[in-house]
Amino acid sequence: MTRARPEHHIQAAIVARLRGSFDAIVAAVPNGGRRGKREAVELRAEGVEPGHPDLIAYGRDGRVLLLEVKAAGGSLSAVQRRLIPNLRERGFPVAVVRDVEGAVQAMHEAGFGPHRGPAPEPATEF
Repeated sequence: MTRARPEHHIQAAIVARLRGSFDAIVAAVPNGGRRGKREAVELRAEGVEPGHPDLIAYGRDGRVLLLEVKAAGGSLSAVQRRLIPNLRERGFPVAVVRDVEGAVQAMHEAGFGPHRGPAPEPATEF
């Protein structure tokens, strides 16, 4: 049996909308999910930061917005409740969003503008 992942569907819809609407590079931080102990240790050594927001939007002139996606009824974890204020104290804007409309509003409030042309193709090489 697999666990339902409602945040996955919300986040995928948010990414599609933001990439299609804003002059921004939108990247995911794959922190979520269950991992084995060995993989968790390896990822931590590589720099994975527990509680880091799910998405980063990079705009023009150094503009950045971090987005934490939560499903309806979802709440921040204890580590997120510590990390998000720390990021804000360092000058990084963080928005906790529950749907596409909330993410769009956060992008507007952070000063992101509309596309200046066709949306860039995502990188396909890893």
